[in-house]
Formats: sequence, structure tokens, C-alpha cells
Amino acid sequence: MNELSEAAYKLYNHLKSNHWNGEALIGPDPGLRFNIRIWRFVKSYLRFFPWQDNKYFLQCQGYWIWDNWKLYQFDTDEDFRRIAIAASDTILRNQRGDGYWEYPLREWRGLIATVDSNYAALGLLETFRNTEDQRYLDGALKWYEFLITSGGFQKYRDSLAVRYFAGRNGRLVPNNVTLTLQLFAEIYNFTSDDKYLRNCDEMIKFLEYSQKESGEFPYAFATPEIDGRDHFLCFQYNCFQFLDLARFWEIIKDDRVQKILNRLIGFIRRGQHEDGHAWYDCFKSYPEVTYYTAVLGAALLKAKTIGLGDFTKQQEKAYKRVLERQFADGGFIHSSRNYGVLSDKRSYPRYLSMILKHLLMRIENGK
Repeated sequence: MNELSEAAYKLYNHLKSNHWNGEALIGPDPGLRFNIRIWRFVKSYLRFFPWQDNKYFLQCQGYWIWDNWKLYQFDTDEDFRRIAIAASDTILRNQRGDGYWEYPLREWRGLIATVDSNYAALGLLETFRNTEDQRYLDGALKWYEFLITSGGFQKYRDSLAVRYFAGRNGRLVPNNVTLTLQLFAEIYNFTSDDKYLRNCDEMIKFLEYSQKESGEFPYAFATPEIDGRDHFLCFQYNCFQFLDLARFWEIIKDDRVQKILNRLIGFIRRGQHEDGHAWYDCFKSYPEVTYYTAVLGAALLKAKTIGLGDFTKQQEKAYKRVLERQFADGGFIHSSRNYGVLSDKRSYPRYLSMILKHLLMRIENGK
């Protein structure tokens, strides 16, 4: 546990020193399209060049806020509290009057990504949990109201999927549904008002429709009218979905969700290489991406804590592999063996903040 704690604090200090600007955690990101396929590797090998590509992702802020509050619980250092509140205040300042937030990448400029905004709201709720300052709950509720009144849902038969972009039809992506279920459960947890659960039955029904016999959720569920996509980075996506649904189940003891989780962990546990790292997708184990392995370890850990089985050996292999990928400065290699020979060693705060959360989950579980 000392090794895990040392790694987590080193990572925290790396993020704070390199990416915290006093208001938000910012930095480069692998991005989309040409950048994620090729250009990011050029930037990685020329890291000495002052690339002007810092981005502000709400997903990153949500994880960073959670990380700071968890560290504050561990040792009550006021600096963790101050940073969590500052990041939350920045989220509130960036929230539009209707309750939404804009997405930072220029490829999706003007679009409202439901996942990113969900993470903003979850970060605000975490700060409300720790401060009881009504402003943070109000900010999360404003996003909730926007989501349910401004085209956040897309119907499939007698179920509801959550749109990838609010107000725009598109592929039906289970990942959006699982995170939204977690958000609605968290809001209910704070308000005790079951109106915030009113869409959950139909969302759970969509997950029942979309889950495969293997337990896997496809990246996008195919319908007669809309194309799907079965296998896209399947193990890491399913690990995040597992954690979303596990948190929903911890708050709302729904038997249907427990059955989904049981099948899902059966799929997830098959996605580990013998050295501990998470498979890249359903068909190949490389490239190796560090945050995929961290979330695999966290999903296996959570499965044990909620009583779905003992996956200790696999979980420990995953965490051991993550620690092997840490640099002396506290950062982590992002990916290796891309196209067989390339690696990406840039410091991406969005994914590093995720790794930090999954390390802290393991530390908390060992206390």
C-alpha cells in the first residue's frame, strides 16, 4: 500500500505542478481524427517544443475535484479542499444560463456533449457533498433540467437512450446512459426526491436491450434505423460503464442493474493480458494504454466490494502494471506499441486524473 500511496501522491504533485493554473486543470489531449492517429506522436517525440494546445475538459475537472476531496479525506490538508472548491467555482462560472457547458474541441464546437457536462455536474455534487454549499447543487440541477427538457433523450421502442450531443439524433451509445444513471442517482441521493429517477426505468431497459449475451455493451447499439458499432475499445469502455452502474446500484438497489453488472464483469475480466495490462480492444492486446489498465483494476476492485466475486489476483496484476508505467516525475506513459513501434509520453491531465482516481480507490479500499 505504501507503494500505491507514493505513486498517487507523486501523480497528484505532477498534475498540480504541470497542469493546475489556480482555476482549472488544463493541458494537451490526444484529441480526435488526425491528431489522435498521427499528430500526437509527433508532439510526443518533440515534447521540448512549446505546443500551444492546452484544453479545458469538464470530464477532467470532474475527476480532479473527486481526487482532491478524496485526498482531503485522507489527511485533511486544506490545500486539497481549496483546489477542489476553486475548480468547482470555475465550472459554475463557465456554465451557460440554460444550464449547459460547451465542448472544447474545435471539431465539435457549438455542440453540447452530454458526457462532458455530466462530469461537470458530478464534480459539483462532490463539492456539495463536502461543503453543503447550495450553489453547487443548484449548478448540477440546472444541468439536469437542461438535459431532460432540451433534447437529451432519444427513444428506442419503450426505452430511452441519452443523446451523445444534446438536441441531436445520432448513434445510441450505452456509455452515455450509464453515466447519466449515475448522475441521476447521485442527485436523488442528495435531494431524496424521486422525480430525479423518473427516466431511470426506461434507461435501464435500454441497457437490457443493448447488452450482449457475452455481457459486453457495444460502443453503439444498432437499430433498424440507426447503424451501430459493436467493438470499439471495448474493455475500457465497459469498465467505465461498470463503475457508473455500480455506483447507481450502491444508491438504488435495483435487481435489474445487479444482473447487468454480473454479466458485465464476466466480460470485463476476460480483457487482461498476462502481464496485467488491459487489452486495447476485443481483438488485440496492443497498443497498451495506461489508463485502460487503471480502470480495469478499479472495475475488478469495485466488483469485489459490491459482492460480485473475488478478482483480487487480476486486480493486483492490473495495479502492479500501472505502477510499472510511472515516470520519475510522477506522470505516466500514455501509450506504447502504437503501430507496433510508437509511444506517446505526453502528459494528458484528463487521463492522468482518471488514473489518480483509480489509484485512490485502491488505497481507500485498503484502509
